[in-house]
Amino acid sequence: MLTKVKFLPLVPVTGALFALTLFVPLTGLADGIYMNGIGARSMAMGGADVAYASDPLGAMGANPAGLGFLTAPGLDLGFVGAIGQGTFTKAPTSSGSLNSNPNALPEGAFAMPLGPVTLGFSVAPVSAMNADWRYVDPPGGLGGKTTYGNQIQHSEILVLRSAAGLGIAVNSMLSLGASFGVDYNQNTLQALYIFQTQPKLKGAKTLLDLRTDGVGFDGQAGVLFRPLTNLQFGLTYQSETQVESHGDANGDAGAQFGVASLPFHYDANVRNTFPQMVSGGVSWGFHPQWRLALQVDWIGWGGAFTQLPVSLSNGSSSAVNGVAGSSSLQDNVPLNWRDEFVYRGGLEYEVVPNLFLRAGYSYGASPVPDQTLTPLTAAITEQTLTAGIGYHWNRYQVDLAYQYDLPVTRNVGASGLLSGEYSNSSVSVDMHWLSLTIGATF
Repeated sequence: MLTKVKFLPLVPVTGALFALTLFVPLTGLADGIYMNGIGARSMAMGGADVAYASDPLGAMGANPAGLGFLTAPGLDLGFVGAIGQGTFTKAPTSSGSLNSNPNALPEGAFAMPLGPVTLGFSVAPVSAMNADWRYVDPPGGLGGKTTYGNQIQHSEILVLRSAAGLGIAVNSMLSLGASFGVDYNQNTLQALYIFQTQPKLKGAKTLLDLRTDGVGFDGQAGVLFRPLTNLQFGLTYQSETQVESHGDANGDAGAQFGVASLPFHYDANVRNTFPQMVSGGVSWGFHPQWRLALQVDWIGWGGAFTQLPVSLSNGSSSAVNGVAGSSSLQDNVPLNWRDEFVYRGGLEYEVVPNLFLRAGYSYGASPVPDQTLTPLTAAITEQTLTAGIGYHWNRYQVDLAYQYDLPVTRNVGASGLLSGEYSNSSVSVDMHWLSLTIGATF
């Protein structure tokens, strides 16, 4: 999933993104499934932008109060892309790897000052990933011996936030802002699925091809306080977001029931709750050529990712309907994520006039518990290193950023998921990101 989830004020502190945890390879995202910053300048500073937000993309992505301090119309356009790597082992039956092809999506924002009020508009990806895990399906399912052999478990996720915001400069020291977002989520999953709570099918394993999309809504409010021209404090609140995604679920449960093929089709509905977030930080130009940014995010995963409700209706297979006792199924996948604090820091150095070098670091203990961890829920990276460069001339600026989510390995003892396929297993992941932003003022 471009997941992690330090991703998202608009991804790091805004957020509405998708996490089909039992379904989706949220590989490598440091903030659960959120990204580290929106826009190349913010990403290069480790996502520590809530107290600066000095351009349209930064304001709409990190803190809408930044709109109030903008003095001229501005437009930012760019892209962000990622590639992930990983391995999965479960001795002696299974080992495999993550193959994530490079992928990128555009992002952009526009701001227009109208007296003391500035309007802003943006479109930016919150999560965008394309990943393939390949490994031998460990024996499990009903009876404990079902396997579908060597499988490619494919997932594509897109969460795109379109937002409108406004900022009001109360005076030269204080700005207030708010934004409203519409979050479009599109998901594709071709993988194995194990029923967790459905009374007649608990523990049953099937091949699944799930495709859903849906829309949710979120809000964000922020404040910037500038007691000195070189010192700013910022604070934002991001609301909880709910997304109802709808689509189709096709599959084949033949291996589970001992027949060559047992295809089925359902209408699918998946309900996701994305957590509320609070971010606070400081930006300090402690020297004419140096700026330091520090930030702390609190992400309420514990109140949002407790379980994933999955509803299937209008089942096409009379055999499966007979076993389940209905043409409709309801299953709840346990997640049990924990609340998370993410700590960010960034440095900016103006080498010569209008040429900037940047570096950053972020850390957040993974909210994913070992008991519900699988390769498809491996949002487990915790430390991120970032670097970037920016150049401004006349009315234009260009910023480039690179981000590396450091490798991490997690070991599962006794899995809390039914059938035990992922007990005594190990998952390792890391991730590379690249972002380019070009901006202009008018």
